[in-house]
Amino acid sequence: MLRLGPVVVLAVLVAVSSAGLRCPAAEPDIQFVDPEEVPAGGESANPFTGKAASGSRRRDAVPGYVELSSGLKVPGRIYTTRAKRLKIYNLDRKIYEYVPVPTCRRIEAVVEWARMDKQWRFKEAGSPEKVYTGKSYPVRMLAWRLTLLNGHEIQGHILGQPLYVEHNQKRERFILHKRDKGALGETLDDLLYLRRVEFGPKAYNQAVDELAEKASKAACDESKPAGELNGDTP
Repeated sequence: MLRLGPVVVLAVLVAVSSAGLRCPAAEPDIQFVDPEEVPAGGESANPFTGKAASGSRRRDAVPGYVELSSGLKVPGRIYTTRAKRLKIYNLDRKIYEYVPVPTCRRIEAVVEWARMDKQWRFKEAGSPEKVYTGKSYPVRMLAWRLTLLNGHEIQGHILGQPLYVEHNQKRERFILHKRDKGALGETLDDLLYLRRVEFGPKAYNQAVDELAEKASKAACDESKPAGELNGDTP
């Protein structure tokens, strides 16, 4: 489950805007590599080992952004675990397919259902009877729609695969999964999820510009007196 408080969100805004990260408009097209290939020297499948840990760019990383259900967009170079493809169970063909991240144009979450489930407990030890505790928690079931560079679409289930977004020498991890469960007392709005991933320099630059604008506005609001923020201007 994703939990991003206002302090974390503001930190992301400031970090991205201060870095001034942009992809040149004439940046070459995505460089394809075989994600199943084990790197020379026997590097670990951990994405943070070897050259990746020292700050060198992953050859299979693709510029773009991750968008959360809250609307926050996180730009960066996107990749999954080294030597892995996205494993998705194709709901139409009833088979597993393996898709390299660099072949994707877009990844979208498809909410199959979302609801509030009640918490139940056994009435007493050894009794099969259950009683409602009066508490509930949010649950959401997700499928994923992968749009490839050639326009082909695959929709299916992904069982807990990470996507890493690297920006300003920092990495964020997001999980593509099938089922998400919140804590007791939370609502469906509290249960954030990864809504969309857009790949390409254009998408990356768009998200950077949006975050820079939000960071500028946040900084401006912080410098204003409290009365002015509330609209109580003299």
